[in-house]
Amino acid sequence: MKKTVWLVIFLIVLLLLTAGAIFKLKGNNSYRRYKFAEIKRGTIERTISATGTLSALHTVEVGTQVSGRIAHIYADYNDIVKKGQLLAVLDTSLLEATLTDAEASYEKTKAQLEKAKDDYEQSIVLYKKGIITRSEFITARTNYEIQKAALKSAEAALKRAKRNLNYAYIRSPIDGIVVARNIEEGQTVAASFQAPTLFIIAEDLSKMRILAYVDESDIGQIKQGQKVRFTVEAYPEKLFHGIVKQIWLQPETIQNVVNYTVVIEANNPEKILLPGMTATIDFIIEQRKNVLLVPNTALRFSPPEEIMEEAMKRFREKIARRMKERGISPGKSPFPVRNGAFSGNNDKRGRLWYMDKDGNISFALVQLGATDGHVTEIIRGRGIKEGMKVITGMLTENGSSSRRKVPSTFRRFRPF
Repeated sequence: MKKTVWLVIFLIVLLLLTAGAIFKLKGNNSYRRYKFAEIKRGTIERTISATGTLSALHTVEVGTQVSGRIAHIYADYNDIVKKGQLLAVLDTSLLEATLTDAEASYEKTKAQLEKAKDDYEQSIVLYKKGIITRSEFITARTNYEIQKAALKSAEAALKRAKRNLNYAYIRSPIDGIVVARNIEEGQTVAASFQAPTLFIIAEDLSKMRILAYVDESDIGQIKQGQKVRFTVEAYPEKLFHGIVKQIWLQPETIQNVVNYTVVIEANNPEKILLPGMTATIDFIIEQRKNVLLVPNTALRFSPPEEIMEEAMKRFREKIARRMKERGISPGKSPFPVRNGAFSGNNDKRGRLWYMDKDGNISFALVQLGATDGHVTEIIRGRGIKEGMKVITGMLTENGSSSRRKVPSTFRRFRPF
């Protein structure tokens, strides 16, 4: 009976010890489920975003210089037209009547000039013979000069009437495509202080222009010749490319923000980009190709404090061994500075955590370059290479991510 009691007590103690060990093991391993990412080679870009409106590269507004009623229209939306092609005709009845009146006035004035000329030539002979007085001679000469001036005036009125009649025939000034027609047959147009726009013709839709508004805080990074890419809502999966051609110096204030207009030219060989479309634009400020890239989550990761202290201890021991092997006195950096790496106040440094060959968590210090907000360029780092897996986070048993605060002693640690 006594043996049975002791056996039961032993089993209970053993069970408690086992449960405690399992609980402790689980507690110690609750942060040992790490998420990894691979360092890859690729292209990284730094961009500035903006929006703009597409328009044809060159457009011409076709108006009229005479008033009247639209009698006929010979061009419509999307019609391809040639230079000199007839687009519309105004009612010419009044203009033709004006032309006829001007022709009659010209002929009348011309005849009067001929008579005044004969009278003047005859008065010269009579004046020399003393038959007429000087006053009569001057009157004949003056009448001749007046008729010459009257003929010039009649001739100008005739040319004006012919020109106005010609203006009634609206013709295309360029080769292009009709993108707008603002008139209907029977409509009356009035050309007073400003010629009304009847048609808008785009010269060539195979090249488009974008007027983009860039904030004053970003305009300093925009340069002529800079490459851009953009998308439009009509083709969200298609990427278009363009070039910065001009930066207008006249600012525009939109919602209390100063903006500058940037002119972008883009090819449109398929002619799927249409005037008026809204473009979402990325100006490519900086581009690096074939560089090592690491996710920014890896740069933000910090392991638990106890693991961090262990990694720091191993790192110091490694530095001490390396300094001893190289004969470097304490206090000096064991790492030579190459091409300015890790020197100067403008260097951007980071720390990457990884599993070493012994299964311990270690870290590597890296010099960082450009970033796009998701990944960052690695310029230099000891032991960093393509394909290397770095830690980006930890998962608890329930699968949720966990972040740990970096201890102050480690934040102060600077191995270089």
